[in-house]
Amino acid sequence: MINIDYILISLIAYLLGSVPFALVYVKLFLGKDMRTFGSKNTGALNTLRIVAHEKGKVWGIISFLIVFLLDAFKAVLAVILAMYFIPENPVLAITLGTFFSILGHNYSIILNFKGGRGAASLLGILLFLNWKIFIGYLITILCFMMLLEIFLGGKVDSKFFKRAVSDQIIGRLLGEIYAVWWIYLAEPTLFYPVLLGTILVVVSHKDRLEEQIKKLKVKNA
Repeated sequence: MINIDYILISLIAYLLGSVPFALVYVKLFLGKDMRTFGSKNTGALNTLRIVAHEKGKVWGIISFLIVFLLDAFKAVLAVILAMYFIPENPVLAITLGTFFSILGHNYSIILNFKGGRGAASLLGILLFLNWKIFIGYLITILCFMMLLEIFLGGKVDSKFFKRAVSDQIIGRLLGEIYAVWWIYLAEPTLFYPVLLGTILVVVSHKDRLEEQIKKLKVKNA
C-alpha cells in the first residue's frame, strides 16, 4: 500500500517546482514574455541571454544568479519538506523531492506543462546535500564540455570557455551522464535522486542536442 505522505510530498514538490521564477523576473524587469525570446525556455540561462541583450552583460549575469538561486531554492525546499515528512526513509524522500520538483520546473502546470530544463534545481539540491559532490559534479560536466569542444574542432582562444559552456550541449549531456556513475561510486545515497533528476535534464535538452547535431552535419558536409 502506498503511503499517503509519499503522494502528498510528490504533489507539493511538483507544485513548488512549477513556480516560474524566471518568467516572473523577466516580466517584472523587462516587461517581456521570455517564452518568445532566445531558447524560449523559462530557465536561468535564457534569462541571462535575454537580459544581457537588453541591459548588458553585468545585468545579465546578475539576473542569471538571481533566477538560478530562486530555482535552486524551490527545489531545495521541496527536498527539505520531503525529508521532514518522510524521516524514516531519507533516500526515498530526497529522490521524491528531487524528481518531482524538477518535473514541475520542466513541465509546469502553470505554463501548460512547459518550462525550463532543471539544471539549476538539480545543482541546488546537490549543493544543499553535499557541497563536495556539488563541486565534483560541476567540474566533471565542465571538463566534458571543454573536451568535446576541442574534440569537435573548437579553437582554444579567448572565447573558448564561453562557447564550451553555452553551446557544447553534447559535452554537457555526456558529462551529466558520466557524473551519475561517479556519484554512484562517491556517494551512493545520492545515486537515485541524481539519476532521475539527470534523466529529466537530459530529456529537456533534446531540442538543443538535435540543433547541435544539425550544425555539426552542416559543418562536416
